[in-house]
Amino acid sequence: MKSIPRLLTTLVASAACGGLLLALPALRAEEKGSLTAGEFIFKFAKPWENVSSGRPMRAGELKYDHTAEGMEDVECIFYYFGPGQGGGIEANIERWIGQFDGQPKVERETAEHKGHKIHYLYATGTYLDAGMGGPFSGAPKTPKPNSMMLGAIIESQQGAVFLKLTGPEKSVNAVKDAFKKLSTSPFEG
Repeated sequence: MKSIPRLLTTLVASAACGGLLLALPALRAEEKGSLTAGEFIFKFAKPWENVSSGRPMRAGELKYDHTAEGMEDVECIFYYFGPGQGGGIEANIERWIGQFDGQPKVERETAEHKGHKIHYLYATGTYLDAGMGGPFSGAPKTPKPNSMMLGAIIESQQGAVFLKLTGPEKSVNAVKDAFKKLSTSPFEG
């Protein structure tokens, strides 16, 4: 707690000297971040937050903070397994669709950025959540109606990178554009 008065004193002194304006851009810069998966560096800014847990098989995790909109937060998980690993594009898309009960509503799209194909999957229906154990744990799955999944597979000679985001349809649908921007961020600039 002793550091808070010291911080306030520093801010007041900086403001008196005109230095506060110089400190604000630095604070804004801290709201930006990056996450590396395979050869790609994904860039993000608020309301995305890095919540990487170090869980096995995950290259990283970002949370989209929906507090301002009054919706449930959602997490985007990044997977990277290395060259020739992780399975093919179609096998992964079919596996993701299979994580829904019955026949979910499915949309697919393919884009190309700087020589890298990105395969998108948008699925809506009753998601069968495997919980903390993940889809391969064999644990009983909890049906979650009115769910949505956004998936992206980015092809690379060094191995595909997989992005997967699931949650309540309203929360996930609200981040669809932000998800696409995140998936193409390694190719911007």
